[in-house]
Amino acid sequence: MSRVTYTNTPDRIDQEAVRVSHGVRVVADREEGTGVNALPGGVYGYTYSPGLPNAPLFAGRRFRSYETHKLANGDVFVIAYTNAETARQIEDTTADVTVRVHAEPQEDAAVLVRIPYARIRQHRQYAAPNQDGFLVTLSLPPAGPVSTGR
Repeated sequence: MSRVTYTNTPDRIDQEAVRVSHGVRVVADREEGTGVNALPGGVYGYTYSPGLPNAPLFAGRRFRSYETHKLANGDVFVIAYTNAETARQIEDTTADVTVRVHAEPQEDAAVLVRIPYARIRQHRQYAAPNQDGFLVTLSLPPAGPVSTGR
């Protein structure tokens, strides 16, 4: 019988740059396990339940856990990786689009994307630590000024 070991995964430079631009700090010990909806603005953490309004956030990054940011204004973003074509679809879509993103960069998915919770229309509603990617349907970006988290 094989055994799976989940270990910490190192951060990348592009992740740190996004954290700085979003103005977030890692969740404190006393905040760990709290749903992103109940956390104060200006925090980030990791979850196996990306896109859920009450996704619990933890300070430690684990295998296939998704970085999630809650900005000071309350906007929430999933930080993920995909290929260049899918990243363009997320940014420049003219219709709802269903995409697969990954918690960590992969050979065929190394472009960092920021997915606003406000655009998430449909996804699987459960934790998925062993799922290869997160399949999500995104709505059109709203017209006019929009928070892209940049």
